[in-house]
Amino acid sequence: MRHRTRATAADEEGIVTASYSMEGFSLTLNDGVIELHTDGDLGQGSEQAHARAFATLASRLHSRLILNDVRSAVFSLSSFEWEERMRFIARELKGYQTAYVVRPDQVKGVEKFVAAHERLGDTAAWFTSKAAARAWLKG
Repeated sequence: MRHRTRATAADEEGIVTASYSMEGFSLTLNDGVIELHTDGDLGQGSEQAHARAFATLASRLHSRLILNDVRSAVFSLSSFEWEERMRFIARELKGYQTAYVVRPDQVKGVEKFVAAHERLGDTAAWFTSKAAARAWLKG
């Protein structure tokens, strides 16, 4: 498994950039938004390593905005595993405003993720465009 981390100081406008990547997951701080990108074939338990990396890095990034791009991911999960993952992700992202970027065929599933966030009192939405998701977060 490969891991890469890069961090730079704030530029003259105060914009901090940082990035981290591992197999199937990357995190980038981009103009105040934590951008997560998930790709590849993902099955049960694959979220655990990603969540550990996120928890370690996000606490240092001073942002409560998440853009979670899962368009390149292929999930192989049973109905029960989907339910577990929704609750797990919503708990891991507690206190964040979360925008999911999905493919049209992922909409039905992501609507359940948004509902899981809302049950915990957080704000979440889904988009099929990264630009629309970013605009909503920064809005």
